Amino acid sequence: MNWLHNLEEARTEAEASRKPILLQFEMEGCGGCKKLYEETYSDHILQKEMTDNFVLLKLDLIKERELRKSLGAYWTPSFYFLTEDLKSRFNFNGFVPPLEARAILRLGMAEFLAPKGKYSEAAEFLKSDLKSFERSSLYSKMLYQIALMEYIKTKDKNDFKSKLKFIAEKYPDTIEAKTYFFD
Repeated sequence: MNWLHNLEEARTEAEASRKPILLQFEMEGCGGCKKLYEETYSDHILQKEMTDNFVLLKLDLIKERELRKSLGAYWTPSFYFLTEDLKSRFNFNGFVPPLEARAILRLGMAEFLAPKGKYSEAAEFLKSDLKSFERSSLYSKMLYQIALMEYIKTKDKNDFKSKLKFIAEKYPDTIEAKTYFFD
């Protein structure tokens, strides 16, 4: 993967490509970072998804004091999905295995697209290869985000209600299930 190590270069690339910046903070001696490189980044599907959809930026948490402060970053590895003007749309702290990392990529992209009014694109990105995420701990969140993006776009309350009810019944112990409020 082609990681950039310069913030301004990443901003320029993001502006030109219209892709979000995927910032990974790391630091010397980070055990989670080492495990990430060994287990997660060795996954070829993940590598392709990261390279195809994001401007990849890797920075040292300690050395990047101002950026760390502006983002409220405090842990490594940590991932921030940034706009070209460095607004954070989604972040996640800690090591994750490949399947969870791929789910986080989708959720991060949806959070990048939604404020731009690109609800259909966000839903489609989340839906891509959705079946492969059924064993992910983030699957119910992905389903919820799809339902939310589609509802915002279509205003179809019955469809939204039906999807939230499904999540509540199928994944009752998740935070997404607890958002179901319809009678």
